[in-house]
Amino acid sequence: MPYRYGANGSDGTIDCIHLVYAVLTDLQIPVPKFQSSWYEMSRYGYLRDFLHWGDRVTGAPYDGDVLLFSGQQPMFGAVWQKGAIYINQASDAVSWSPLPNLGSHWRCRYSPTKET
Repeated sequence: MPYRYGANGSDGTIDCIHLVYAVLTDLQIPVPKFQSSWYEMSRYGYLRDFLHWGDRVTGAPYDGDVLLFSGQQPMFGAVWQKGAIYINQASDAVSWSPLPNLGSHWRCRYSPTKET
């Protein structure tokens, strides 16, 4: 599926936030209410919001862990089948890659004891 900033998948294009929502929904993992303000947030704003919804993970990855990649602009992905599904910046489309090939990232896992 091609990438388009702000796209939710309904027109055949998707952005990284909506890609993560699609993966989590497919895995039947509750998602927080979507906020359009996320498009203007800093990396630290995302981290703060993620920690209201889940817990930071440093151990073994599980399908549905949310990834925030290091880089100039915030980019999200989700752990999927021992790798990650994400927007590949080289192809501008959804891709999958083994986690070790993706460089530095931060992971968060849904916690049912926290508010969604």
